[in-house]
Amino acid sequence: MQLLTPATPQAAQDLADRLGARARFIAGGTVIQQEWEGSRLAPDDACLIDLQRWPQTQGIALEGHSLRIGAGARLETVRTDALVRAHVPLLVQALDQLGALGVRRLGTLGGNVGWGMGDAVPVLLVLDAEAELADGSRVPLAEVLARPALPLLVAFHLPRADTREPVHAVFEKVGHRAAFSPARLRMALRWRSAERGRDLIRVAAGAPGAPVRRLAAVEALLSPDAPCPDLYALRRACAQTLPPSMALIASRLIAGHCGLL
Repeated sequence: MQLLTPATPQAAQDLADRLGARARFIAGGTVIQQEWEGSRLAPDDACLIDLQRWPQTQGIALEGHSLRIGAGARLETVRTDALVRAHVPLLVQALDQLGALGVRRLGTLGGNVGWGMGDAVPVLLVLDAEAELADGSRVPLAEVLARPALPLLVAFHLPRADTREPVHAVFEKVGHRAAFSPARLRMALRWRSAERGRDLIRVAAGAPGAPVRRLAAVEALLSPDAPCPDLYALRRACAQTLPPSMALIASRLIAGHCGLL
């Protein structure tokens, strides 16, 4: 096992491109350890690329019309930050339900997103977050997550609350019990305005075996121009992305929030 410490994010991305499947980005390490067998030791041929040394991945600040959150920011830092609480309260709500304090103090926002199943992912997707990459470009997070190989995430940009119309959004997390256990469903919803009803503009969800993605079929089904759907149509739309059992739960949650039950 090698631990590599490139000088810049771009150098880290170049290194990962050269090493291919052997390379893994690491910061808090709370997710990647679960992939290693037995004693949780890294495989002998693993090349871990350390992401903790760059200031541009750490800060949380307002930049123009966006709130920029460094991908290396610890989850507990993000959860308790005053700017995040003021501009992205839905993200705070999701992180309130994420793991134990020890996990939140180690884990990073970038790692939670890179895992594909993190509680932050549906929130960032429904709020139209952009990912800042190692080359400085900003790309919609939904497009980045659709790539065959996830690039290095440097930061996330979200719309400031004081530069847009008020909207209504919710986060739902379903597990076997109200305690620490693997979640069965993570989902976030955002309406076009502060009024709820059918005017749902964004839905994102994930379940075991189905990484968090936008539910495009559900968004189309609930568009203002579409006829009012019944619960069965909503379930079929959810099942295009989610396993059948989770599609059933998701459809009922969506229907309840939209006043369709």
